[in-house]
Parts: sequence; structure tokens; C-alpha cells
Amino acid sequence: MANNTTDEVDDGIYLQLPLGFTIFELSLQILIGLFGSIGNAISCAAIIRRPKVFSAMSHYLLSLALADLGVLMFILPLTILRAQFPFKWVLGRFVCLYVTPCLEAFYGASVWSITIIAVERYANIAWKEIRIGGRRSLKRSRLIINAVWLVSFATRSIPLLVHVEYYSSFQFCINTLTTTSHRTVVTMNFILHYLLPLSIIAFCYRRIGNMVSRRTRKFQDETTKLSGVRESSSMVNSKAILHQTKKTQQILRPLVVLFALTMLPLNVFDLVGVYWPDFVYVSFHKILISIVAISTFTNSAADPLIYCAVSREFRTEVKSLLPHCFQAHPKKRRQSSSSSLAKTTRLRETHMTRVSTQSDTPF
Repeated sequence: MANNTTDEVDDGIYLQLPLGFTIFELSLQILIGLFGSIGNAISCAAIIRRPKVFSAMSHYLLSLALADLGVLMFILPLTILRAQFPFKWVLGRFVCLYVTPCLEAFYGASVWSITIIAVERYANIAWKEIRIGGRRSLKRSRLIINAVWLVSFATRSIPLLVHVEYYSSFQFCINTLTTTSHRTVVTMNFILHYLLPLSIIAFCYRRIGNMVSRRTRKFQDETTKLSGVRESSSMVNSKAILHQTKKTQQILRPLVVLFALTMLPLNVFDLVGVYWPDFVYVSFHKILISIVAISTFTNSAADPLIYCAVSREFRTEVKSLLPHCFQAHPKKRRQSSSSSLAKTTRLRETHMTRVSTQSDTPF
């Protein structure tokens, strides 16, 4: 099929949207990308600047921030180009064969980093012997993060690296998996990177909810027994544990909802596409790509808000980091202050000289 034929097919089967809608769509996607990239970059800077503040949790937060940066800075532009040129690959052979497959690992790393954060929060509540901090926890967190990235690369990138072809004469970039193999890969990715993580996050949220109810009853019983008596150390400890449990439950609630809603369109889109080969020729296919892109990238852009909700230390560090982003370099500030002080001194001396001269001059 020649290039002009693909252009004619492209123009003929898809809905022609108004120019204003296209501008709004692209502007929204770019705005989400910029907001999310800046937020995740600040998150990375805050974690790298003071890693000891966050201890073992910093590995999970940094992994999530880096994965989201990859999604927003690399996959988002590719998605926009695919939406605009659905039947033509405009980025050349190297990007088709090597870059695009490797970028798929960012999706899996982002999803499982979120999942690990939820599990870690639940573990810290459920089992006190698992503490954030210490060499053992740091080593364990590094191993978990390495496993997350390796599994993501193995399940999402390797099948495309092995089974992708580029046809320069037609500017096509397609995978050469058989229909059965392609369906198997997409279905496994749906299970591994959506159903299983969502189930784990929801399980943690439900278990913490049960613990909140149980600990609330226990605290009320202790309060009733010790009414009119000064709070004992066990009662204060129970109150602190209950507060921490409720806080973790409040953190996981938006995490479950955000992940379930924003990542569902992408997974449904992939499943429908692999089980319905003519799906790409549906007239509103471009619109669906835009909806999927906005939904998926909103998840990556909103993750910095999750960091702030997960860690009080992270919020404090970001607040201390932001003023430095808008201030001049310390040396420049010192030079500026010294120059302004010298200027003020010169003006004062000039003024005093004039006053002295005027007082000595006869009328």
C-alpha cells in the first residue's frame, strides 16, 4: 500500500473534528504533560536531595517518579503522534525497533511502584516488626524496585523488541506476533498490570478499614474503662496507632479510585484492539485514543499528589526545596547584596559631602 493510499484511508474513515476541538485536545494533553513532568521532577529532586529523610520509602517514591517522568516525557509525545498519524510511522526505523518497545517498561514500573507503596503502608500498620528504616529495609526495598523494573521490561518490552518490524517503503511500524500470541501477551499484561495491582491495592485498603473498625472499638473500650482517670501510656499508644491507621486508610482510598478509573481505559482499549482487528478502522478511533491518553497521563501527573499524601517528610522537603528554585545563586545573592550596600554607602557619602559644602558656602 503506497503512502498516498494510506493518507486517503486516513482522511476517509475517521471523523473530521473541528479545528477548535483538536487545539483544545492537544493543549490539554500538553498541559497535563508539563504539570506532571514538573511535579515529578520536583519529587525526584526532593528525594535525591535528602534521601535519608524518607529512608526505605524513598526508593519506592523515586521509582514511581522516574517511571511517571518516562511516561509523560516520552510516551505522551509518541501517543500524540500516533493519534495524528494512525497509518504512518514518522519517527524512523531506530525509534520503531528499539526505543518504543523499551518505553513500555515505564507503564509497568509506574503501576507496580504504586502497588508497592500501598503494600508498604499496610505492612507498617499491620506488622510493627516491618519498619521503614534500617539497613535491612533499605536492602529489601532496592531488591523489590529492581524486580519491579525487570519484570516490567520482561513482560511489556521484550515481546515487542523481538516481534516488531519496520517497513521503510510504507512507513509502517507493526508487531509480527501471531493473533494468538498477541492476544496472550495483551491479556497477560492486563492481568499483571491492572487486575492484580488493583486487587492488591483494594485488599490493603479493605484490610486497613477492618483494622480501623477493630482498633476504634478497642480504643473506645479502654476509654470507657479508664474514664475519669489520667490517660495511661497504653491508652496514648492505642490512640496514636488508631490515628496512623485512619490516616493510611484516607491515603489508600483516593489511590484505589484514581488507579482504577484512570488506568481502565488503556487496558480496555488494548484488549478490544487485540480481540477486534477492525477496531482501528472505527470512525471514532482517534477520539478514543485521545480519551485513553488523557486518562492514562492524568494518572502519572497526579502521582506527585500521592507522594505528598503518603509522606509528611516529603511534604516538608518539597516546601523547603521550592523557595530555592526561585532564588538566585547564593554567590550571586551575596554579590548583589554587597553591591547594593556599596551603592548605598556611596550615595550617603555624596549626600553628606553636599550638605557639608552647602554649610561652608557663604550666602
